[in-house]
Amino acid sequence: MNPAAPPVKRRACVACTAAKAKCSPQTVDMCQRCARLGKSCIYLEMPQTKRKRKTAPSRVELLEKQVEQLTSQLAVLTRKNGQTLPETFTPVTNNDLGSSHNPDLDSTDIGTLIEAAKEPGHGIHPPTSSVLDGQLSIVERGLISEAEAERLVTTYRLTFVYRFPFVLLAPGDTAARLRHREPFLFLCVVAAAMSSAHPLRKIVTEEIMKHITLRIVAHSERSLELLRGLLVHTAWYSYPAELHHTRLLLLIQFCVSILYDLRLNLKPDMNLDEQRALLGTYWMSYGLSYSLGRPTGMKQDARIDDCVASLASTEHLSDRCIAPFIRLQSFVTTMDEMYASVQASSGSAFVQIMRGTLQRQFDSMRTIVEKDVLSCPPSAENTVRIEMKRAEMRLEELSLREDLWIAEPASAVRTTMLTSMVQRSKELLHMIKNLPLPEIDHLTITTSAHLCAAMGYMPMAVMSLVTNISTGSADSAMEAQVQAIVDMADYPNLVTDLANTLETKLEGMPTADKEADMVGSIFSKMRLLATCYPYQIKAIIGNAPMSQDARQDTSRMALDANEGVMTQAWPSINGDADDMLPIDDLQWDQLIGYFTGAS
Repeated sequence: MNPAAPPVKRRACVACTAAKAKCSPQTVDMCQRCARLGKSCIYLEMPQTKRKRKTAPSRVELLEKQVEQLTSQLAVLTRKNGQTLPETFTPVTNNDLGSSHNPDLDSTDIGTLIEAAKEPGHGIHPPTSSVLDGQLSIVERGLISEAEAERLVTTYRLTFVYRFPFVLLAPGDTAARLRHREPFLFLCVVAAAMSSAHPLRKIVTEEIMKHITLRIVAHSERSLELLRGLLVHTAWYSYPAELHHTRLLLLIQFCVSILYDLRLNLKPDMNLDEQRALLGTYWMSYGLSYSLGRPTGMKQDARIDDCVASLASTEHLSDRCIAPFIRLQSFVTTMDEMYASVQASSGSAFVQIMRGTLQRQFDSMRTIVEKDVLSCPPSAENTVRIEMKRAEMRLEELSLREDLWIAEPASAVRTTMLTSMVQRSKELLHMIKNLPLPEIDHLTITTSAHLCAAMGYMPMAVMSLVTNISTGSADSAMEAQVQAIVDMADYPNLVTDLANTLETKLEGMPTADKEADMVGSIFSKMRLLATCYPYQIKAIIGNAPMSQDARQDTSRMALDANEGVMTQAWPSINGDADDMLPIDDLQWDQLIGYFTGAS
């Protein structure tokens, strides 16, 4: 550009405009700032800028046009519906829209969009009726008689509800009325009240799974009936027993999912059945999820406490039994959260302090629960006391975490906790063994889970104690200590007696059906555990140096026919060497894991 050219009126250059700096001309095509900084100095002439603005509308102008279009269409829609617009609303006619109006966007489309904006979700609404409506029930198809159905429903109402007081049937509900009003709940109640050997148990279970598959999974049905039925079915789940409890875990997750889909966690004014279902889902999901080694989908909050307080004042006796269940579960929830925070480096002193704090909380809570159970019938009291013993047993759980005791595996704190674990586990197993026969025949899934936990924790604690005692030089005092631990546990005798008691539940069942039953599958592994236990104890003792008396008494040595090596025969425990089943440490851990959920 020629420096002598006449100056043209212009704005600041592009560089100065961007920097918001003063732009002072130095020459015709260069300002002082750009010359000083060595930048390229570019000017936009005002006539060019004006022409550009006239030919290209700004973004603001385009947005204003779009708002005018939508406003005009909304005005048309509102007039069609017979409504009036606010006084400040000024409709725009089609003549004012210009060529940018989209003829495909008519008033119906706008109305649809406005309605859709009111719904936060998308897609079709779930059905409000059952896909199985109108189908014949198991009674109408002749699979079960009216009399048998009535007997089973009555049995549930009179006895079962006190062991799981979260699904209550109305006093006047007959089997026929329940079947027509809530067919899924009817099926689940009938299945729960059936004995394991009942010839129709498989058929009814398949009918239940048909409802779950078609209604809950395929058609996304959600209702309080489905939730209540699932809670009953899960509480007395017995068939089929599956590896890793796949179906049982799925049923628990369905309960949690339906509860949240029904928004019972947020609903302000729940009826009594809804409150019971909320508490039952919390109690069931947390207790079983922990036992099966899976995370829970529910947390305790103020709504749980509100529902407990609300149900405590009803006229139904079973509602008064709910409070101790929730109190105990809440304590176990708190304990689990505290124990999960313990690090391997915490040390025995920290464990002792935490354990003492939890014991004081438990003692305070137990005083309240003892008052609660005074108003409960015997079957509910038995279940609550088993829950209480389970909490006592779980208080000692940190003693089994080897990583916490590496520095002092035989500390007095740990020894006390391990000994208490053995005693509490033994007491829990005795409580289950001494239940009345009708309750043995219909163990809830939670009681079965507590049985399994005690079956696994007890030998783990015994072996930790024996290992600690046997470390170092052997003498008669050490042998006496080991013998005392083994005698205190009396594990093989206890397991055998309990297995014989549970076997009454399976009388008349074919062998294949026993293995497909929850208790039947536990029963077979209980016997295996009792058979392997003596070998594991003697294997630990065999690694310890013998005392002088033991070396001189060759009659106290026994030949293990399976391994072909000499192992010590002390201490005396049930089962001779020939009857013991030798398994390696990995196989033993897997067997224990089946009972503790840690596999």
